[in-house]
Amino acid sequence: MKSKFIVWPSISLLFLFVALVIVPFGCDFAKPQKSFRLAVPTTEYFYNYISNQLKPFLERKGYDISILPAANTLEANRMVAEGKADLAMINNHSTTIALNLGTVSGELRTVMPLTSRILFAFTKDSLPVAALARSVFKNKRVAIEFLGGETHLTLQRLFSAARIDGVNFVTFTDSADVVVFWDKYYGERAAGWSAKGWHQYSFTRNWTEFIVLNDHALRPFQLPALPGDDHAIIANTLATDVLLVANKNLGENACYLLANDIFQNKVDLMHVDIMYRAINETFNKETLLFPLHQGTYSYLLRDQPTFFERYAESLALVISLIALIYGAIQAVRARLRHNRKEHIDKYFLEFLDIRSDKGISVEDRVHKLDDLFQRAVVQLTKEKLEKSDFHILSRLIQQDLTMLRFGSPR
Repeated sequence: MKSKFIVWPSISLLFLFVALVIVPFGCDFAKPQKSFRLAVPTTEYFYNYISNQLKPFLERKGYDISILPAANTLEANRMVAEGKADLAMINNHSTTIALNLGTVSGELRTVMPLTSRILFAFTKDSLPVAALARSVFKNKRVAIEFLGGETHLTLQRLFSAARIDGVNFVTFTDSADVVVFWDKYYGERAAGWSAKGWHQYSFTRNWTEFIVLNDHALRPFQLPALPGDDHAIIANTLATDVLLVANKNLGENACYLLANDIFQNKVDLMHVDIMYRAINETFNKETLLFPLHQGTYSYLLRDQPTFFERYAESLALVISLIALIYGAIQAVRARLRHNRKEHIDKYFLEFLDIRSDKGISVEDRVHKLDDLFQRAVVQLTKEKLEKSDFHILSRLIQQDLTMLRFGSPR
C-alpha cells in the first residue's frame, strides 16, 4: 500500500507537466486565435483609413476584429507590446518609436508589410526645381498632422541627421510655410493640398540618398507627374512600408493563418484600394523594424521541404543501417549468452557428478571442488560465464566445501 501512495503523486505530477507543456501548444493548432484587438491611433489619418478597410476584410474571412483607440502610434504599439492589444501598425522606418518604447519593443514582431507610403511635401510658394531641402525647411513653419506623433518624431530625426535646424512644427490648422505628410500614391490628401494652390516639392537626389544611407528602411522613390494635372511635377521623395505588428506571444499557427488570409486574398483588398498591390511575399526581411513573427516565417517557407523531407532517403538509409547494426549486435550478444550458458551448464553438471560420486574420499572431493571453482573463476575473468550464474555455482561449491571441511553431515 505504501508504494501505491508513493507512485500516485509522481503520476499526477507527470500528467500536470504534460498538461502545462503540451496543452497550450496544442490549442494554437487545434483552435488558433481568431479574435484580434487592433490598436489604432485616433490622430493618424492613414492608419484609420487602413483599419476601416482591414476590419471588414478580415471579418469576411471569419475573424472577429475590434478597434481599440490609442493616443498615437507610440501608444498603439505599446498596447500590443504590453498585451493590451493584439495588432497595431507602424511605419517600417520609425526607429524613434521603437527607441521610445524601451525594452518592451522586444515583445513586438512583424506580421507583414501591408502597403507603401511616400513622403509628400507641399510649399506655399512656388520654388525652383533644384531648391535645396535646407532652404525649404530651415527656420520655416512646417505643418504636420499631429504634434508628438510618428511623423513629427521621424522628421525631427531626419532634419537632425541632415543638420537642418530652426524648424518650427505646427499642425495643419495653423499657418505654415511647408506641409509634410505620408500618404499613398496620388492620395486624396495630396490632391487636396494641390487643389488649395500649394506646390509639391521634389527633394534633391543628394538629400534622398543621404537619408537612405542613414536609414535602410527608407528607399528613394520617384513619383511620376499625374497626367492631366498641369501643376503636377515629377517628385523625388522617400518611400516606406506600413507594417502590421503583433506580440511575439501570438500563436505561430494563428499568425500563419492570418498571414495566409491576407497574402492569398490581397486582390479583395485591391478592389478597395489599389495601394494593397504592394502586399507580396518577397519583401526585404533584413530591414524590418521588428523581427519577423515565426508564424509568418513558417508561411513564407511553406513550399520548401523540411529537413526530414529533404533528406528522407538518406535518413531512411541511416535508420536501416542502424537497425541492421543493432540486429547484428543483438545476434552476437545472444550467441555469446548461449555460449556462456553452455559453459556454466558443463560446470553445474560436473558439480553434480562430484557431489553424487560416493566412491571418492573427502580429500579428493574437496580437491575436485577446489579445482572446479578455480576453473570457473578463470572462465569468469575471460568473460565466458555470466556473473549471476557464476555466483550461484560459487555459492553451491563453497557450501559443499564448508560442509566437507568441518565435517557437517551430508
